[in-house]
Amino acid sequence: MKIFDNYELTRDWLKSDFLDCSDFLLREVVVAGRKALFCAMDGLVDSVALSHMVTEPLLADKTEFKTPFEHYEHLKTSVLCAAEMNDAETFEDVEFYLMSGFAAVYLDGCPRFIVLGVQGWNRRSTDEPTNEAMVKGSKECFVEVLNDNKALLRKRVKTSMLKMKQIKVGKEVEVPVVIAYIDGRADADDVMKIEQRIQSAPLETVSDFGEIAAFITESEHTFFSTVGNTERPDVLASKLLEGRIAVMIEGTPFAVYTPYLFSDNFSSLDDYNNPPFYASFIRLLKYFAFGISTFLPALYVAIGSFHQEMIPTSLLYLVASSEEATPFPLLLEAIIIHLLYEIMREAGLRLPNTIGHAVSIIGAIVIGEAMVTAGIIGEPMLVVVALTAIASYVVYPLYESVAVMRLVFIMIAGLTGVYGLTLSACALFVNLCSLSSLGVPYSAPVSPLTPPSLGDTLIRRSWRVLADRKVRIKNLEGTVDDKGKN
Repeated sequence: MKIFDNYELTRDWLKSDFLDCSDFLLREVVVAGRKALFCAMDGLVDSVALSHMVTEPLLADKTEFKTPFEHYEHLKTSVLCAAEMNDAETFEDVEFYLMSGFAAVYLDGCPRFIVLGVQGWNRRSTDEPTNEAMVKGSKECFVEVLNDNKALLRKRVKTSMLKMKQIKVGKEVEVPVVIAYIDGRADADDVMKIEQRIQSAPLETVSDFGEIAAFITESEHTFFSTVGNTERPDVLASKLLEGRIAVMIEGTPFAVYTPYLFSDNFSSLDDYNNPPFYASFIRLLKYFAFGISTFLPALYVAIGSFHQEMIPTSLLYLVASSEEATPFPLLLEAIIIHLLYEIMREAGLRLPNTIGHAVSIIGAIVIGEAMVTAGIIGEPMLVVVALTAIASYVVYPLYESVAVMRLVFIMIAGLTGVYGLTLSACALFVNLCSLSSLGVPYSAPVSPLTPPSLGDTLIRRSWRVLADRKVRIKNLEGTVDDKGKN
């Protein structure tokens, strides 16, 4: 809806739109003999800045002009003094700016508003990240305010080549979204493709990053995600320098980025601060932990149910005597214990901090003592579950995927044995190698093989070697552009 050039119509329209909105502030004034008004949302603006930048300059100005357009330009260029200033020509734009912490000024006879950035809401400080803790890394994290997140990223990447294009997403309630990339490193066609996917998303509004990520990813028929997320500005800066594209959303402390590779799940910033031999050891340990957390319970069920000859004799006696005392077969026992573990984990995650410790106490009593003592669960199975649970936290970005895959593999192993488990594992790896994001294979640089990038995949070579590499995500083998060319 276009703004009227009539003062009364514009004022009445605003009052009707914000009827029963107690936080809407509107003041009518006379500026050099011409009626005017300014408005803002209480709690989203800094009252001191509003007074110094809007109220006092408006009321102090006595310069008269023949036309409202000349008067409007005079206010914009010589009176109002905010650093962030724009024009709004529709009521929808005015409301969007008001909800973003701007003040809006209207002059009778001129069909537009001057909007000024005087944001002043309460915000969380950039504390230490809680989900991506680093021993030797930075202690800054993104917050829920988009402008603060842009500043944190800009502070890390001090170049004009860092572009942060802001768009609005949401058919009913618009939310500001920023697409960040480094010009010359990210592919321009990919940036345009990401923007089109986001703007074409049929969302009424955007509440969190997961809603946007669902429309960026290219395949949902998999356990793995081709869109990464992070709450750390240093991590996002390093990804952008590799030619990736990031998306930041107002109201969430997480940024998403793509392309995202399978190997990204096994690296962290601490790897680059530790000596190469130790960083390589940790990388290999993470891959080993991923294998344990995914396949160990299923392998135990398959061997215990169909291939007992694979178990050493001394160990076989212990397993057989333990399982003989339990009422359930190995398959059902494994499913029950894993479901109980996931229930307790979810309960501990959602409970208030003051009573969350009760879950661990109850879990230790119920599973660790009562169920084993009563003969419901065998001790070997409890050991397997404990190892699996610990290993699954080593590669936490894959936890959701592993939790579901583990149960699927347990059921397959309990019904078909090691042969079925082997075939299902092959199917999983085929699915992993078939994925791509913006033409980049998800399994790169291992498949297809890119030898220069292997020094920062399974192992981490020294900085004397890594510093000479020109890492670009689009330079990996197997990458295909929009025209189908490598």
